[in-house]
Amino acid sequence: MDHEIHQLYGGVPAETDNQTSKVEKTGPQLNNGVIVFPDEVQAAIDQVLPSNDPLDQPGLNVVDYINTLFPTEQSLTGLEDTISELNTRVENIELETRDMVRSQVAVGGDAAAALEEAQKAILQLFSQIRDIKNKAGESETMVKEITRDIKQLDTAKRNLTTAI
Repeated sequence: MDHEIHQLYGGVPAETDNQTSKVEKTGPQLNNGVIVFPDEVQAAIDQVLPSNDPLDQPGLNVVDYINTLFPTEQSLTGLEDTISELNTRVENIELETRDMVRSQVAVGGDAAAALEEAQKAILQLFSQIRDIKNKAGESETMVKEITRDIKQLDTAKRNLTTAI
């Protein structure tokens, strides 16, 4: 998966171990199964999608989070409710993701149709330009013929004037 991420984003793998992750500026890195973005990218994500949810934080320590949810053995009685709540959140996120993907596909289809229409309009414009160019050529030929005829008539007039 690490290799696939780098192919998608053009990044170069950095040296990682279990304690720290050295993230290069070239793209996201995979650290213990977690995608870690460069600081600039993470700052942009935080600015566009602000969240106070600890699950959204890049440095989430899962064990600490679970210990926060269930600090004592007695608190494990609410485990089923917590799992159900988290499953519901996951389902909602999946639905939102599907809706976003569908809307992007629809926009992509609209864009493809608009592009095709624009290409047809360009072809029609080129056809009109070609017709105008052909008519201009015909007009130029006609002007040359008229000019030639006028020269002939002018020469005939001169000859008549000289003969008289």
